[in-house]
Amino acid sequence: MEALAVQAGGQAVGSLVTPAVEGGKSIFNCLRHKYAYVKNIRKNFAKLEKEEEFLSNVDADVKTKLERNKLTKEKTNRCETWLNDVKNMKQEIENLKVDYTNTSPYFCGLCPFPSLLKLGKHIVKKTTEVVELRNQLGQITIMHEKPPAPPVPVIEKHARKKSDVPSFDSHVETLAEWLEDENLKRICIWGPPGVGKTKIMGMSHDRVGKSGKFDIIFWVNVTAEGRIRDIQDEIWKRLDMKVDGNYGADQRANMISEELKDKSYVLFLDLDDIVSEIDLREVGIHDEHEHGKLVFACRYKNNNICGGTDEEMNVQRLSDEDAESFFWEIVGSDLKSNPDIKPVAKHIIKECGGMPLLIKLIGNRLAKVDDPAIWRDLLSQLRSPTMEPLEPLEEVYKAFKLVYEKLSEEMKPCLLYWAVFPAGYEIFRDHIIDCWRAEQFFSSQRKLPRTRDRGHAILDEFVRKSLLEKGRKWGHFKMYEYFQRVALRIANLEKNFNFFVTEDENIIDEEWERARRVSLIRVRLSTLPKRPQCCGILTLLLQESCLAEFPREFFGYMCGLQVLNLHEIRITSLPSSICSLTNLKGLFINNCSQLVQLPSQIGDLQHLEILDIRQTSLYSLPVEIGELFNLKCLRVSFTEDVGNYNHVEEVKPMIPSNVIARLSKLEELSIDVSHSSSRYQNAAEIVREISELEELTTLCFFFPEMASFNSFIRNSKSWKRSNTLSAGNSFRSFNIVVGCRRNNPASEFRVFECSAEKHLRFYAGNEFPNAILEVLKQAKALELIGHQTATSLSGFRADNLQGVEACIVEECNQMENIIDRDQTSIAFQDDDNMAVEFERLKSLHICNLPKLKGIWRGSIESKSLCSLTTLSLKGCNSIGVLFSQGMIIRLSQLEKLEVKDCCVLKEIIEDRSIVEPHSFPKLKYLQLHDLPELCSISHISLQWPSLETVLIKPCMKLRNVPHTIKNASKLKTIHCTEDWWNQQDWPHDTNKDDFKNFLSFI
Repeated sequence: MEALAVQAGGQAVGSLVTPAVEGGKSIFNCLRHKYAYVKNIRKNFAKLEKEEEFLSNVDADVKTKLERNKLTKEKTNRCETWLNDVKNMKQEIENLKVDYTNTSPYFCGLCPFPSLLKLGKHIVKKTTEVVELRNQLGQITIMHEKPPAPPVPVIEKHARKKSDVPSFDSHVETLAEWLEDENLKRICIWGPPGVGKTKIMGMSHDRVGKSGKFDIIFWVNVTAEGRIRDIQDEIWKRLDMKVDGNYGADQRANMISEELKDKSYVLFLDLDDIVSEIDLREVGIHDEHEHGKLVFACRYKNNNICGGTDEEMNVQRLSDEDAESFFWEIVGSDLKSNPDIKPVAKHIIKECGGMPLLIKLIGNRLAKVDDPAIWRDLLSQLRSPTMEPLEPLEEVYKAFKLVYEKLSEEMKPCLLYWAVFPAGYEIFRDHIIDCWRAEQFFSSQRKLPRTRDRGHAILDEFVRKSLLEKGRKWGHFKMYEYFQRVALRIANLEKNFNFFVTEDENIIDEEWERARRVSLIRVRLSTLPKRPQCCGILTLLLQESCLAEFPREFFGYMCGLQVLNLHEIRITSLPSSICSLTNLKGLFINNCSQLVQLPSQIGDLQHLEILDIRQTSLYSLPVEIGELFNLKCLRVSFTEDVGNYNHVEEVKPMIPSNVIARLSKLEELSIDVSHSSSRYQNAAEIVREISELEELTTLCFFFPEMASFNSFIRNSKSWKRSNTLSAGNSFRSFNIVVGCRRNNPASEFRVFECSAEKHLRFYAGNEFPNAILEVLKQAKALELIGHQTATSLSGFRADNLQGVEACIVEECNQMENIIDRDQTSIAFQDDDNMAVEFERLKSLHICNLPKLKGIWRGSIESKSLCSLTTLSLKGCNSIGVLFSQGMIIRLSQLEKLEVKDCCVLKEIIEDRSIVEPHSFPKLKYLQLHDLPELCSISHISLQWPSLETVLIKPCMKLRNVPHTIKNASKLKTIHCTEDWWNQQDWPHDTNKDDFKNFLSFI
């Protein structure tokens, strides 16, 4: 019993001890685990730092990947959340590091155990969270493709409205069309500073921006100091790309290119102050950008400042009307009625030369100023040859001077010489080159052909640099008015260049003595000094003045004179003192209609190289001309049988024998003689003398008979040399007339804009002489008049017509076709390499061919007529159809078409022809006049993308014009009679009112 009690007691104790032991074990294990947080805190903290480093590396890798692909891709929302979690985690770990650092000094039993335990647990937990956060990256998408970006808002330039400067309208319209053309990538706008290039670009910039057709539009002004980096900066900002100084120029260019490669964009660059080339690939603008376009403005033409261009726009001065309107808009229209201001204003506007910038600067200076004295003073300052430029015009002055200083030493005096002429004066290119040569701006050893070529190149360079512009007449140039004033100021600061240019007829002697170059052009001179002391004068220009007589000793002290121009003055003779001009090299007395004699002293001008005595009343060339042994250029004309001033009964020849033969150094000879002159009987003798000249490179001459022409071609030493391989000896130019046109003298050559000055006019022939063919092979312009047997031009052979650029065919009564390929094939059937007729033809005029049936018969080569821009047909009363299908295909460059007085012509385009709607893509002007049987222009409606002006008078059977031209998007004017217009047939899809704005009744 007692034993049972003990056993039971033991069990009872055991039942109590076991749970206690188990509880003790659990407590121990818990304490041991917690102690481990404290014991291993250093080890765990190190593990946390290592895991944090791994996470940071992964975070950096993700950001790098995002940065590298940011142009085409963007991070996902989940990636954005992960990056934020990493950022927060790093901050939490930083806080934990602070706690750990602050706690560590107490590790030697001094720190309360609960604090260490809490820190240790936090470190282990945070380590687990770091690992989990890093592992999450493998389960998420980091980035995806960017959606198409919305168009970037346009920053408007707020350019002038169209109505303010109407002259800009056509440029803006043209530029808008070019920007819509997918094939045009680079467009250059060029012209002088201040002409309005930037405004045109600004107007176009705003217009394109409003159209919404491009994703983004850039505008960059590049200063003279600015380069690639500045352009990149503007594009970088516009693209809203992150600016990082660590990117090099090449990296930025690659990033810009990558960003733009799939965008449609326009980059407007204002490069007016830039003269050196810019490689846009260094910017990031590539030709490979399929939808990218570049428009840049600069001063120069074709200087490849931004590489090659697809189109170029030359911006010229405002029209007179627009210049005046613009000026009064700035000044204030209320001043326009002031009778004291209005006449001064006209001169000021003229001085501005149609340059918008000058008009604006000067207009702002005069705005609301009603004191006429201030207006007169400003005009005086503008015209002053010595005064420093007005402050508002300093910018233009510096622009001119910058270009001037960069010219070669040979070009500088050539440019400044322009200042000796009145502002806006147009000068024929050969004359200005003659003056440059006479002033010895070129090497004195240079032959005239080389001088001419060099002069042409210099003029072209001046035009390309926007220092000069082409004049209204062919071959003429002029300088912008204000540039001319600037050139005059610069010239008068140069040593030994002093210019005296005046419009005042009262000239004091001191002004003659100081000047090196004197210009009295268009001055109303009544008298001149009797004997001015001016040995230093080099140029004297008296043309177009009212001068009627020279004092006898006027030239006595002008031994240094090199250029004397007396063009179009009223003198009847020259004084004997002309013999003092021993250094004279250029003498121009052309168009002096009252000049009847030259003094015998003309033979004393032993250094004279150029003598122009055309269009005078000289009865005969003085024999003393033959004493001018250094003469290189002689131009003389006898247009009619003027009276014999000395009343000698003997009829003297126009050109005495042996005069031409003695001028052995002649390189250029022009003898213009009336075809009906009775005193041209010694033509054969003159031809013989010309044939002996060995240096001749230019000839203008009338051969009255075929025999004399054959003799020249057979015997001329110069012409024979022209057929050698030596380009220096070839004929540079010729105007040759062969045969006489009876009852209708025509001594003046019609001028063509040809690449070379080589013209042949053949009258009243009855065959195709070899001598004619030899000249025709070199000719650029051909006039065939009154040929008696030719049925087409094919008799001249295709290879002789290949280089012709302008052609006139008149009064050839047997001609049935201009070109007859069937005739050509028969005549030259053994020639396997038959050339292409009219490959370079630009202008074709056909007049009074009674038997003409067509322009072209037979096959037509792909290169034939491909350059033709102007076609005129008049008085051909057998032609029924103008264009066959074969011709239409070739006329892609035709700009002007005139058809008159053809009484049986029924169709412009043959009805059965297969015509493409885009035929005649460049035709701008169409004139149909007195065509009573004409029924149709085209049987289908063409697109006429360039057609601007139509003149129809009267063609009463032509009734489908609205249908034919309804698609002409650029049409501006239809000149016609009201009766004719009212009888037109209107297709159902055409609104008659749409044409009202184009009508101009005649």
